Amino acid sequence: MASHQSIGSGSSSKYGKSSSMDQQVLCYHNQIAPLRTVKYGGPTKGKRFYGCSYWPRTCRFFKWVDEIDEVGDLQMLLQQKDSKIAELEQEVEEMKQKVKRLKAKKVKLQAEVREIGIATSGTLFEMKENNIDKKPMLTLVFSWAFFALVLLMK
Repeated sequence: MASHQSIGSGSSSKYGKSSSMDQQVLCYHNQIAPLRTVKYGGPTKGKRFYGCSYWPRTCRFFKWVDEIDEVGDLQMLLQQKDSKIAELEQEVEEMKQKVKRLKAKKVKLQAEVREIGIATSGTLFEMKENNIDKKPMLTLVFSWAFFALVLLMK
């Protein structure tokens, strides 16, 4: 949502209003709203106001000059909130990118773990095969040693 805001050297206090003449006021779609004067007859004739160049066709921004100072604080607050929202949206985007990088790293590490697991399984299988070949050999050696011991005891 676009906001209207004052630009310039105008300042307000609770005891007095600044001159609105040195301010530039932005309308709802961030265009400078020109300072105008009521030209039609009636109680507001000659009163000054800010109205968007597109008013009343597409932009409904309208503020009396004496209302701008009262609205200024709210406009500043709104601008600060918009800035904070933009900062938080940027932070969210950074976090999304970080999550994306971490997910890619997770996939890579999972692949490495599978690869290591396969290599480890292969190594264990080879060790088992080698142990199977050694068992008959060890059995034979121990049987000969036992036979030799039996012969020596007689």
